[in-house]
Amino acid sequence: MLTAAKDFARDMAIGAAPRWLSLLGWSGTGKTHLARGISRFFKANASVYIDPETGAHLSRRGGFIGWRKIIDHLRDGDYEIMHAVCDDWFVALDDIGAERASDFSVSKLDQIVDARLGKWTVITCNFTRQQIADHMDVRIASRLGRGNNVTVDNINVLDYSTRSHKEVA
Repeated sequence: MLTAAKDFARDMAIGAAPRWLSLLGWSGTGKTHLARGISRFFKANASVYIDPETGAHLSRRGGFIGWRKIIDHLRDGDYEIMHAVCDDWFVALDDIGAERASDFSVSKLDQIVDARLGKWTVITCNFTRQQIADHMDVRIASRLGRGNNVTVDNINVLDYSTRSHKEVA
């Protein structure tokens, strides 16, 4: 998982063809931590670039956002968030499927996933790819593995909170 995240950040920084990194599996395994780290790396190292023709310093939009926050905005009638999430150069989309899936939320996720094809994207989810297909939408699960996209599936290690605390006697 860590190697995949480092490779993704390196490729983004050197200007490789855009792709996705999907981190899928149990809660507490570090998926969100890595997605936030890649987002910080983007802001520090890849959000500004020099246009080769003009030499101008240009900015790229992007960052980290939780799926539940997107759903809350949409339910409140704020559809501008869809433009940002669909169009930004880089997006780390955290915890898809964390809300109780509805036709509305799955439809909006499908719309975002379709719009993000060919753009730098990190997705985290507590489901495996098969569970995404079973509980959300088979098209979404299929897109996770399309082209050069990398999926780290079924991450199955102890929850960080249970590994990091010592028993107090």
